[in-house]
Amino acid sequence: MGDTFAILYVCTGNMCRSPVAERMTRAALAARLGPNADRFTVYSAGTGTVDGRVMTAEAAAQVKAYAADPTGFVSAELTESHVGGADLVLAATRAHRSDVVTMDPGALRRTFTITEFARLAAALIDRAVTDRALTDRAPAGQALVDAPPELPAEPVERARALVAAAARARGTVRPARPDDDDIPDPIGRSAEVYEHVGAIIAGAVGVSVTALVGS
Repeated sequence: MGDTFAILYVCTGNMCRSPVAERMTRAALAARLGPNADRFTVYSAGTGTVDGRVMTAEAAAQVKAYAADPTGFVSAELTESHVGGADLVLAATRAHRSDVVTMDPGALRRTFTITEFARLAAALIDRAVTDRALTDRAPAGQALVDAPPELPAEPVERARALVAAAARARGTVRPARPDDDDIPDPIGRSAEVYEHVGAIIAGAVGVSVTALVGS
């Protein structure tokens, strides 16, 4: 809270999807913010795990494939303190999202699935750009009443504003299929499944981080 911003990723075992997202997000923030990335805390936990498990070798390979670092990761069982300390909770599936909100109902407006938040964030940024262009062409003194507020330039303030805007926009930008809001669990499956999951997570992380802190 305050001058920092915390992102929590949640899956079941905290050995595949959420650690991959965590480490990809850390790398993306470092690339965009440099030393200021320290103002963002990124961590993960699982709804059905115990503390101290390592990431699967296949998940670690996906982290490395996207130029992120899997070193030193160990799992954590999801607790209320994990959720309470997060400014944004991103869940692997709709069921995990429900688990988080059941644990802490107050987290509803800052809890999304990973792909849901990326979709909402992208739509909000696209709309802001379009509305700004229309406003620039509008007659002097004529404003677009429903134009979204300008996102702050300061990264933490921007991230908070985007999460609030995404909460207000929830349900207005629907997936092509409901299942698109669920990232499949790759554990025990083929390398190709891990690659597919890695690509989904990498795409969502790229969109979300760019929207949260700016390009």
